[in-house]
Amino acid sequence: MKRLAKVVGVIGAAAALVWAMRDRFISVAASREPEPPVLRATVPTPASAPDIDAIDGIGPVFAGRLKSAGIDDVSKLAASTADTIAEAAGVSGARARTWIEQARSLG
Repeated sequence: MKRLAKVVGVIGAAAALVWAMRDRFISVAASREPEPPVLRATVPTPASAPDIDAIDGIGPVFAGRLKSAGIDDVSKLAASTADTIAEAAGVSGARARTWIEQARSLG
């Protein structure tokens, strides 16, 4: 009877030890599993309008004047009036209309 009690005690102690260590065994096994892939959808960036330097006849000086007036890309140039462009860049109305036509054909 003492022998049976000793065997049951040893088996009980082993079971208690395994029960206490189960979290450690499970976490080690879980860390070996590969992580699931992360799927991310990329948001396309909107195509920005070309810079006003792309317009024939607008160099660094005229571009600087237009940018200081808030006209920094082709879409803003195309939406502006000839008088506004002529005043901002210090050019004639005919030249401003030519720039606006070019901007509208680019945009």
